[in-house]
Amino acid sequence: MNSRGLPTTALRRATAATLAVGGYVHAQLYVDGYRFIHVIGPLFLLQASASLALAALLMTGTPPLLLRAGAAGVALGALGGFTASRTVGVFGFTERGLQPAPQAVLGLLAESGTLLFLAAWQTAVVLAARQEGAPPRPEPRPGSAWPSPHLRDLRDTVRVLLGLHDDTAVVIRQLGRDGPGPGRPPLETVVEVLSMDGGETHRWTLHRPADQITEHDLRTALLRRRQ
Repeated sequence: MNSRGLPTTALRRATAATLAVGGYVHAQLYVDGYRFIHVIGPLFLLQASASLALAALLMTGTPPLLLRAGAAGVALGALGGFTASRTVGVFGFTERGLQPAPQAVLGLLAESGTLLFLAAWQTAVVLAARQEGAPPRPEPRPGSAWPSPHLRDLRDTVRVLLGLHDDTAVVIRQLGRDGPGPGRPPLETVVEVLSMDGGETHRWTLHRPADQITEHDLRTALLRRRQ
């Protein structure tokens, strides 16, 4: 299993666990006496059966979107019934507060947890799909620009050493050589100073990779040419 599958696997199991808890709470209340309440008893049995069945299906593997939607529907139905029974009533059946205890609290936590885990799960699925569909980031190639914090520092150093104004561009490129000569590395760094008003262009080549160039190297190369 790759690292991308770990979050969805954990969320799937967590969702199954909260569904199972909610199903167990409804089954316990049904056995303890709710089975004798008209309409409400069968609804509690249906809620318990659906929750436990969905929890078992969730544990068998990654389910389709329809199964996750079913789990959300079961949780929403339980929360809706809880709210209605304490406000307008459900088929003439009403309850008060967080009674019966502790089943009412456990049920609320389980159903709310189910919805929370499902939302996080769906978000993880969408993000994983976007990452898989995204094109791979190109790797820098010798002979092309190689942006890095070190190159930005080198550009700033060139500006300070040469006293350049903002209307002068500094370009630093790391280039690859087809075949290094004796004592010369396969990478070299080119420094170009370009005047934006069409003035003269200056170019320096340092025969080493950019990450090995120091301020002293720049000072020696640039100021020697200007003497």
